[in-house]
Amino acid sequence: MPVAHGGQSPLAFLSASSMKAGLGVYVDVSTLLEAQWTGIPVVAAGLASALLARLPGQVRFFLGASLIETGVVEEALRRNTGLFLAREIERGRALAGRLPILGQASGPTIGIYPSVKTLRRAFDVECSVFHDLSTLVLPYFHIKGNVEHHMAAMMADIASDDVVVTVSAASRDDLAAYLGVDPARMLVAPNGVHWPQGFAVDAANHLAPLGAEPYLLILGTREPRKNVMLVFEMLARAPKLLETHRFVFAGKMGWLEEQHALPGALEPAKAAGRILFTGFVGDHEKYKLLAGAEATLYPSLFEGFGLPVLESLSAGTPCIASWSSSIPEVGGDLCSYFDPLSAADMQRATQEMLTRRRREGAALSAACRARAEKFTWDAAAAAILERAMGVLARRKPGG
Repeated sequence: MPVAHGGQSPLAFLSASSMKAGLGVYVDVSTLLEAQWTGIPVVAAGLASALLARLPGQVRFFLGASLIETGVVEEALRRNTGLFLAREIERGRALAGRLPILGQASGPTIGIYPSVKTLRRAFDVECSVFHDLSTLVLPYFHIKGNVEHHMAAMMADIASDDVVVTVSAASRDDLAAYLGVDPARMLVAPNGVHWPQGFAVDAANHLAPLGAEPYLLILGTREPRKNVMLVFEMLARAPKLLETHRFVFAGKMGWLEEQHALPGALEPAKAAGRILFTGFVGDHEKYKLLAGAEATLYPSLFEGFGLPVLESLSAGTPCIASWSSSIPEVGGDLCSYFDPLSAADMQRATQEMLTRRRREGAALSAACRARAEKFTWDAAAAAILERAMGVLARRKPGG
């Protein structure tokens, strides 16, 4: 990962050299059109915000072959939803002309795709982000349309990329093992986390009153890969946990709902308010839920990164997490890990973390925040730019 030069942030340093080169950075907005940003749209928004902050005037946005007004994207980032952006594009008010494809721009161009590529070989250097191979490795956890959408494009995207970006070493290793991608072509650029100013202060001002019941938070879209059924299994075998803690599930309902519905045996606990389902929550409410939880519980079977783990740590809240794929890269020693196929092991890890939380208190929260601070969107964007600019430099005569 790039380091700061002379006290500057990575992107601040790269900005000077890119300005001299007349570089244009183009970011695909297709993943930002969703109304509720979770997962990949969060990554796209984080990278876009970092690039805009550090390379003003050099970053442009596109959808297909159309340029999108930068101000409209900035407003969508401020609102934290794709509703506004999608509406303005549909009405034609966000369109800013045709995208200057390869050879038509006044200077060198870098194209960044936060997910599946909408155009190929349109820029001097192309980088797309591969988050995970779950549609290949675990297709039965996805609906057919999701599998087809990602798998149909994957090999062509890789073949046309100059830089194959992954969000974790685990995803890099999967691409090498399953698809034979040369590790030399790949770059690991871990995701970041950022909360608007004031969230931490506001959360501190809304702490639960003395004597309020503690709760464990399960954060994320409810879909089969997230493995919430293991939480239900643990609660069925260890009902005393429901006597001491509420269990709050925050996140929108995803696909294959029948595979992760609440078992009938736990319906009384739900009726009594011991198990709560909030549905989708915006960033402000999410941060307050994270900051107020005694711990978060993340039982996912397979991840490319594990943003909810990082978000938890950034709010000063440790995580009880599955020992799976990329999750230990994110959580380090601030998680209590368990076998994602064993409810008994999840129960052990939960008790272990609750004991640690009581023992270490504020020191544990401080350690969580310190680890999260190592993951920034600025560093992720800088890593991608630095590698892409290196490709450009090697292509110049004498480079």
